[in-house]
Amino acid sequence: MKKIALIGMLAALSTSAFALKVGYVNSQELFAKYSQTKTVRDTLTKEKQTLEASLQKQEIDLQKLQVELQGKGSKVTDAEKKSFEGKVTAFQKLVRESQAKLSNEEAKKMQEIDRLINISIQNVARSEKYDYVLEQGAIKFGGENLTPKVLNVMEKSKKIN
Repeated sequence: MKKIALIGMLAALSTSAFALKVGYVNSQELFAKYSQTKTVRDTLTKEKQTLEASLQKQEIDLQKLQVELQGKGSKVTDAEKKSFEGKVTAFQKLVRESQAKLSNEEAKKMQEIDRLINISIQNVARSEKYDYVLEQGAIKFGGENLTPKVLNVMEKSKKIN
């Protein structure tokens, strides 16, 4: 009887010795609470507003030119028509390229923040010897919330340009 109790006790001890250390993070919360996320968004918003103001001015200039050409009626030359069409085409190209540039810049900055989140998670996991770190929704019970620790590491790290 004592042998069975001893074997049971050893099994319980060996199981706890090999228990996995599991943590979880809320990536959306990290992204939202990270101070540089707001800074990046504010910078991108300012760039977008500046670009929109510039494009709006150019659009108004094109509209004025169109009204001027319409005022000439049948006296508009083919060269003036082609020139106007060229300006409209160039303006449309500028709008498309500007939007693409802003979208690419936003994606690049958000990827940098995402990369920082992943690196910070790895740093916390390694320093505190976690076997697994999961997304908060992937774990139903147990584990430790590492979100505040990861956010702290992110804030102390290099700032996103």
